[in-house]
Amino acid sequence: MSKSNFISSRNLYIILCRTASTAQPLPVPVIKVPKYVEQYVEKAKKKEFFKKLNRENRSKIAYRGDTSVPVISSTIGDYNYYLGQIYNERHPIPLQSKYWFKAKSAGQKFRINPYDTNPSLALPDPNEYVDDVYFPNKFSKMQLNPDIVNALSTDFNFTTPTRIQSLVIPRILTERHILIASETGAGKTISYLAPIIHQLAELKKTVEPLPDAPLSLIVVPGRELAEQIGEVAHKLGSACNVDARVLISEGTKQKHLTLYPNARVDLLVASVGCLNKLLSKRKIFLSNVKHVVLDEADTLLDASFTDETSYLFQKLMVKSSDFNRFGAQLILSSSVYPTGIDLIFNYELRKEDIIKVCSPYLHRVPPHIEQRFWRVSNDNRAGELLELIKPDYQKKRPVMIFCNKSPTCDWLSKFLEENDIPNGKYHGGVNPVYRTDLFRSFQRGSFDVLVCTDLASRGLDTQRVKHVVNFDFPNNVSDYLLRVGRVGRVGSNHGRVTSLVHSASGVYTVNTIETAVKKAERISNVDSNIKEKIRQLYFTH
Repeated sequence: MSKSNFISSRNLYIILCRTASTAQPLPVPVIKVPKYVEQYVEKAKKKEFFKKLNRENRSKIAYRGDTSVPVISSTIGDYNYYLGQIYNERHPIPLQSKYWFKAKSAGQKFRINPYDTNPSLALPDPNEYVDDVYFPNKFSKMQLNPDIVNALSTDFNFTTPTRIQSLVIPRILTERHILIASETGAGKTISYLAPIIHQLAELKKTVEPLPDAPLSLIVVPGRELAEQIGEVAHKLGSACNVDARVLISEGTKQKHLTLYPNARVDLLVASVGCLNKLLSKRKIFLSNVKHVVLDEADTLLDASFTDETSYLFQKLMVKSSDFNRFGAQLILSSSVYPTGIDLIFNYELRKEDIIKVCSPYLHRVPPHIEQRFWRVSNDNRAGELLELIKPDYQKKRPVMIFCNKSPTCDWLSKFLEENDIPNGKYHGGVNPVYRTDLFRSFQRGSFDVLVCTDLASRGLDTQRVKHVVNFDFPNNVSDYLLRVGRVGRVGSNHGRVTSLVHSASGVYTVNTIETAVKKAERISNVDSNIKEKIRQLYFTH
């Protein structure tokens, strides 16, 4: 090694040594606060936050109400709501579900407790007169055929009429057009069938129905409801020699409809699609129809059925405004006020020609049904459901589980089967004939868990059901009210509803429900015309 290279290496060595001797050691992390103390502090901060929130919420209450009757019971903060409680108008109403848009809110719950009796059973004043019509509180005082009154008692266990039946039956007997709008399970089907069959029995004393020309027509959106109404009509009609039949599709081109040629039918129950196909082929005639009922009128008059319902009304002759002209009496029945009702009006039939009978609890959260709302994460939802329905399954309490889409129904049904819970699935993708048999098996008690879509939320007789679970929370209030109506019906014991809320759209719906209860008023913007809502939201500017 040369002398110069040696000096350079020595200098570099000296520099490195000096640098190493002067460099500061890296800081060693020191635990100043134990982990359990950090957790304690975090809990204390959270507790202080909710204390402050409670103080703010209390300042928003103008009158506490009857604290012995909690309408809403909450697990967090001062979100409880008592019967008669009034909030200060200067502040927004405190909502627990307001914070449910955040994932951290998973695990929070609140419950709407039963705080009143079934409003459908509240009778009007027995001496009340409205529009010169007397509303008695007994079927025997309604001038109905005694055989019909007896059949209501023996076959349907109706000893006294519901509120809607007291108000509707006398009005239909006056042969005026009528709109019936009331909460689900209020007895609307009997309210129009009993007076129609009574009038048909009187009419048949002098008039014989012609072949393929029914005297009364009940139109519904789908097959299941047609069959159910047909069964009720057949029982009542058999009591006084009135023939009631159901028109349904068998699902094949060769054998499309079950109405036999040249049949003499007094009362025909039909889905609007099947009826229009017969009309287009001139295999049925409506010139002799004396009564036309649109059951689930909100659906038949919404955008999904506009063309079919319009075509039907072109073939019908409805009584005009002066009620002197020959034609049919029009009866509309619905659990949601039909927003598309203008479809049926023309220069002969005006809005004022229809008498509207609306329940005071229409579009309100039922006061006699326990309703629980659970904020859950999507990952834990299936497990939560399993733990929720196991006690019902073990005690053989019938349960309906609602999903928003058919594929979810299929997956959930399989998931329950894998966890040893037998069930049936009920949605539009299931063959209609099999679907009907499946629901009858459920009614007979062959199995106790039914996984379904909103196809099962309308019209079906579900008095046996004790628990409704929303696995998918509905995106609109009308679907929620219809699902709730599967329990707590007239003639059944009070049931309960549990909703697993995991999506932002579901939280919006919960906000609307919680607000309506705390304001003690109707739910705003209840509209079953979802197709039109989607069109306005996404396809209009």
